[in-house]
Amino acid sequence: MRKLVLFFIGLLVFSTVSYALAETQIDPSKLHFYMYGLETCPHCQKMKEEIPKFYGENSLTYYELINNEENNKLFSAQYKYTGIAGVPAIGIAYDGKLVAIVEGEYNVSATPKIVQAALDNGGLILFTGGQAYIIKNETIIQELQAIYVEHRMPEESQTTTTTESETPSSTTTDSGNGICGPGIVAVLAVIPLVLWKKRR
Repeated sequence: MRKLVLFFIGLLVFSTVSYALAETQIDPSKLHFYMYGLETCPHCQKMKEEIPKFYGENSLTYYELINNEENNKLFSAQYKYTGIAGVPAIGIAYDGKLVAIVEGEYNVSATPKIVQAALDNGGLILFTGGQAYIIKNETIIQELQAIYVEHRMPEESQTTTTTESETPSSTTTDSGNGICGPGIVAVLAVIPLVLWKKRR
């Protein structure tokens, strides 16, 4: 009886995941990745290999933090919006628009599901510290777009206010100290978002 119950649970999980995958209509050629990292970070090096392997040679723009004052300034600026101080910090753009930011190593084959969840929820998905957040404040999204995609400081004259649950609170260390961020498995956080959206 126990084996039968486990079989049905497994079948249910498999069919749910298969349905979620079938619903993804993301064009991989419209994906581009922007990564802040360190040459000394094994997680960064792995992501630098994995992303082009899945999405092509020109799918990744890499910003080295060691001995690069401009990249460190931009990386420090993104911290106030995301709480991310570890690397790799990977921005995912779809058709030129930033739709997700992932802290740490993740399964890049899950990227279309992450992008679909962001589009379905009308915001930017942030994965940091093993948690997933949705940022819907358009000003914050535009400022993160400037930092990741446009590689420039956001306009200083704009002031942003965050609402509850848009920015995670976290304890972190200075971004310039070479700390390598923990790896996370983004697909585990995305599946509940996709399933929740389908039930609404």
